Amino acid sequence: MSVHTPATTTYEPAEVTWRDAVTPTSRASRRRWTACYALLLLLLAASIVDDRFAVGGADDERMPLILIVAVPVVFGMLRRGTRRLTALDHPDLDERDIEARDSAYRIAFPLLVLVMIAALTLLALSLPQAVPGPRHGWFLESQALIGIGLWIALWAVYLPTGALAWREPDAFESETQHGGLPEPLRDALLGLALAGAIALSLLAESNTGLLPFVAALTLLGALGRRAAGQPMMSRQRKWRSAIGIVMILVLLAIGLAAGAGGENGDGERETSGKSSGQVQPGG
Repeated sequence: MSVHTPATTTYEPAEVTWRDAVTPTSRASRRRWTACYALLLLLLAASIVDDRFAVGGADDERMPLILIVAVPVVFGMLRRGTRRLTALDHPDLDERDIEARDSAYRIAFPLLVLVMIAALTLLALSLPQAVPGPRHGWFLESQALIGIGLWIALWAVYLPTGALAWREPDAFESETQHGGLPEPLRDALLGLALAGAIALSLLAESNTGLLPFVAALTLLGALGRRAAGQPMMSRQRKWRSAIGIVMILVLLAIGLAAGAGGENGDGERETSGKSSGQVQPGG
């Protein structure tokens, strides 16, 4: 008589990415990144209103690229840290989750009103730089209005998640992150990389400061994969990383070449202006 043995099914563990490695799971970590995201939005507003927080030359001032990259990265960390409970169409919410989500929205609404008041204040401060219109009154450029509108939209999307991340308790042991470093040390490393990237971009007036932040994310992802018993980088990921590094280096080279060309052009124009302004003897 033959004995039938049931086949055992083995499940491959999910591949750990840098997103998993930087996801905050404790309340303290989520509060740190909630405050960090609010600070990033304030720096975005400062780069729109004040030229000292922008990069580029006097004729080509633009928002630092590190802020544009860091805002969605930190927001994604908070969304994963709160298990995306603020999504209105979340399919797997129990009564406790629904109550926490609704409470977060109730807290976020008055905070959004304060943000709109602050945006109107920024608008009033920008009026001296507005362009006088053909009729009575002052008119802002469309770029400034679009920037203020996007800033309010970023706050509106963030505030429910931020309120939930601030109030939620620590995750269970089964929901801990796949990080190779303790959470306080990981937050310190990533926070220092972000602060250094912003400072470097503003001091150098270029987007070269993005590199330390990207390098920190890559390092934390590799450590997370190693802690999960996975290779630090698969063959396919190696090729993608190599292509990404080459593209970043090419973009940096183009940016440096363009900046050097602009400085040379300005120097030549100043020299020609001085020479033309000199009085020729006997003329």
